[in-house]
Amino acid sequence: MSKESKIYKNIYIENIDVSGLTESDAIKKLNNSLYKQDSIELFYGDKKYNLSLNEINFKFKVEDAVNTAINIGRDSDFFNNIKTKFNLSIGKSIKLNVDTEYDKAKLNEYINNLSKEIDITPVDATITVENNNFNISKEIYGVHLKKEALLSQIDKNIKNKKFENINIYTETINPKYTYEKLANINTLLGQYETKFNSKNQNRVSNIKLAINKINNVLIDYNEEFSFNNIIGKRSTEQGFKSAPIIVNGEMQLGMGGGICQVSSTVYNAALYSGLEIVQARNHSIPSGYIEKGRDATVSYGNIDLIFKNNYKSPILIKNEVRDNKIITTIYGNENDKKIVDIRTDISGIIKPKIIEKESKALYEGETRIESKGRNGYKVKTYRVYKNEDGSSINEELINESYYPPKNKVLIKGTKKKVDTTKNLNSEII
Repeated sequence: MSKESKIYKNIYIENIDVSGLTESDAIKKLNNSLYKQDSIELFYGDKKYNLSLNEINFKFKVEDAVNTAINIGRDSDFFNNIKTKFNLSIGKSIKLNVDTEYDKAKLNEYINNLSKEIDITPVDATITVENNNFNISKEIYGVHLKKEALLSQIDKNIKNKKFENINIYTETINPKYTYEKLANINTLLGQYETKFNSKNQNRVSNIKLAINKINNVLIDYNEEFSFNNIIGKRSTEQGFKSAPIIVNGEMQLGMGGGICQVSSTVYNAALYSGLEIVQARNHSIPSGYIEKGRDATVSYGNIDLIFKNNYKSPILIKNEVRDNKIITTIYGNENDKKIVDIRTDISGIIKPKIIEKESKALYEGETRIESKGRNGYKVKTYRVYKNEDGSSINEELINESYYPPKNKVLIKGTKKKVDTTKNLNSEII
């Protein structure tokens, strides 16, 4: 087809008559005649944003439309061409549209940047308790740009070649905790404290670090408190230090030693608060800071302390160190307050086995204690709910703890003693 070929009459592109024009002339006419706009205005409240069409590489696909027009009546079907040209000659028109195109990646980039400017991250209300006074801050509601909706609106405008102003729509993001919700926390549900020895500085440091991590923790209705999830991995990077821990019934140095006293204190505060205990496990050795059946050991990635907020209102867990004591206080709604007593029953005492070992380092008849051993215990822990007059309403078995015994090990001598009296007699004779 010659470049001088002309478009047949009665052919229109975007209602612009291109009859009798060559390809280049038609392109020029369309470029001069099509609606000219360099941006789309976006409105959000009292703010206005301009989306530059050049920024997203927008253009009319004029060449494609003209190419379609120039080929009308000139395709490979001879008889169809005759029919088309006849219809055009008797006044029947053909109307074509110009498609548009733009860089969707650049439009997405523009919308993402716009979202960064418009979006507001929600901020929860907060609550602190000082001297039995509950101080609550107001929440901030979040705002999120509806990106897909805006993209769809812009795309529709461009495809329809209308370039109309667009209203930006957002959605409100609710904070998890509002002032109204936290106002339901208005009383002490349960409290417990344990004493610790301040001489081991590494252990004290670990205790204080753990306390800071789980202070002022909110647990919503039906949510679970996980000690390990909040405390995280015990490592030097997290600030933990090496201190005595219990491993398989033996004391040894380990990272984060001492935080089990924190978990045990929190556990007992949860018991007194009437919270549902999901997971709690005792140590393999009875602890000196708490009675048997009431300790809760933890090991990251292995053993956890988990309890659930089974109340309709959120609870607040406050932890502090004061006068060499760990104090855990749990606050909640006054309607959930219960009178609770914790009872432990030692259901079994297991005496240690005596293991005897022989040693040539000791004479026959001599013995040495290598390990004193210790008793094992089976303990049942009950939570007792009471009336104000102290009478029992009901009780529940919370846990059955088992502390295995440690064998007593005796070393018995096998070395023969030399009889020196025979040599003495022979010399006298």
